[in-house]
Parts: sequence; C-alpha cells; structure tokens
Amino acid sequence: MSALLELRGLEVEIQGLPILRGVDIEVMPGEILGVVGETGAGKSMTARAVLDLLPAGSAVSFRSCSFGGQDFIPVKARQEARGHRIGFVPQRPRGSLNPVFRVGHQLSDALRRLRGLGRRAAKKEALDLLRSVRITDPERVYRSFPYELSGGMCQRVCIAVALAGEPELIIADEPTTGLDVTIQAEILRLFGDLISEHNTAGMLITHDLGVVADVCDRVAVMYAGRVVNTGTTAEIYREALHPYANRLVSIAASLDSGGAPREIPGRVPNPGDDLASCAFAPRCFRAESDCFEQEPPLVDAEGQLAFCHHPLTSEAVSR
Repeated sequence: MSALLELRGLEVEIQGLPILRGVDIEVMPGEILGVVGETGAGKSMTARAVLDLLPAGSAVSFRSCSFGGQDFIPVKARQEARGHRIGFVPQRPRGSLNPVFRVGHQLSDALRRLRGLGRRAAKKEALDLLRSVRITDPERVYRSFPYELSGGMCQRVCIAVALAGEPELIIADEPTTGLDVTIQAEILRLFGDLISEHNTAGMLITHDLGVVADVCDRVAVMYAGRVVNTGTTAEIYREALHPYANRLVSIAASLDSGGAPREIPGRVPNPGDDLASCAFAPRCFRAESDCFEQEPPLVDAEGQLAFCHHPLTSEAVSR
C-alpha cells in the first residue's frame, strides 16, 4: 500500500537557523501516526511545513514530498490542500476561533468556502458536523460565541471545522493542550473515532508518548529536528530501538503507574547549537566515541527504523 503523505529530507531554516534537519515521515491511508518528542523537537514545524503555514522568510526544502500520489513540493499544491484535502486541528482552540463571530457563522462560512454550499445547506451540514463531534445541543453551540464555550467544547468545534472540507488527512497539533485530564481523554477518543468514521487518516502531534497508546497505529519519535525512531505503537512500547525513544516510553510508563519518572538529563538543543554527529549523544546513556564522530546509520529491526550507532537490540541491521 502506498503512503498517503510521504516526506523525505524535509529541511526548514528560519532566519538562517536550522529547525528541521532531514525529516522523513509517512502516513498510510486509514492510520493515525503519532509524532512525539520534547518541546523544540520540530513536531509542529513539520506539520506547518506540510500546510505551508511557516513564518514569513522561512526556507523550506524537500528531497521528495507527495500526497495522494501527487507531487506536494510546490507551495501552491500545499496551499490548495489546506482545508480541502488536509484538515488542521490547532493547539489552542479558543485562540483559533474568532471571538466576535458566533460558532455557527464560522463553521457555515468554512462549509460554504470549502464545499460551495448555499446558506441553508451550510447551516444544516454545520449542525450535522457539531453532532458528529458528540455535541449534544448543537443548536445552542451553533448560536454561541467562542467565549461562551468551555475549552473542550471549543476544541470539538475546531475538529468540526477540520472536517468541513471532507479531508483525506487530519493533522492535530497538541489538541489537548490546556484541557483537564478527563477532557483530554474524551478529545483523544473522539479524534480516533472520527478518523475511522470519516474514512480518513490522522497525524497526532504530542509531547507525551503516553497519550498515543490507545489512539495511534504507528509512532514517529522526533529529536532536534529529525525523526530518530519509527515503528508500530506496540513495538515502540515493547522495545524502542533508539535510546531517546526508550526513555520516553519509560517516562510514560512511570506516569501511568503513578511512579516518579526518571528525567532525561540535559536539554534539547536549541536551533543554531553545535551538534554532535548524533544530536542525542550528549544526553545518551549508551553513547560512545563514534556517536560524537560519525552520523548514525539507519538500522532496522522487527519493523522499527532508527538512526542510532548503538540501538537497544542485537538484531538491528544497518540499511
């Protein structure tokens, strides 16, 4: 099966500083890919590069990029896909909705623009979308201003907006930020259910590996502007190849069990920092001299891929 979205060698510089350093990511039809990493890893920048939503003056390049089998490198192709072929769920929903317009106006406007619906048809479809995101009183929410709704309700509205163009892929950028724990769980379940119900694919961006366990089919772990480990969610949780991914799994497991997580020493490099050949080497419990001197090879084991000199298995084979 061919990938729906396939990025190879994505690089981004902002004001001359490298932000992404050769990102490789693919999303298969019908799956949810979790993109995980600490703040500053480049997760949101990757999504925004796909949607051409980077700050002015950003320099973007791809070795290759395709969506639905079509060349996705031209800026126009990515701009035209926004809303239509790719829906976007923002990190802070209340700030993404216009406070001076009612929810119904904003959702209906998106439907009229994306699907060419008339006013009456757009209202009917807007109410249907509000029902689809499990809003029990869609008429009230339709008439409400964003400030009259809770954070969780605003996020449901943003998910409805993302569905308005009947997209093939929905990208959710930290969609549970600022929500309490019970609402976070509801939003994540809703996201997973809607991907299945609407026969689309999803990309869930998060800093918390624990939130992807019940939602995502595969995981891409990012560090310092690169994807360092990919694999099925089950394999990553069972035995992540890359030491960084292994530590993230350990932290998630500790939090789930109510224990005190053991933090990863050091910090994520800042853009412009001098990096060792393996950017994680200064923080890595398995680092040896070659990690500071040579680019790590791409290794393959049990369906996982990782860039690492010393992966956490003896069965890894360099590719």
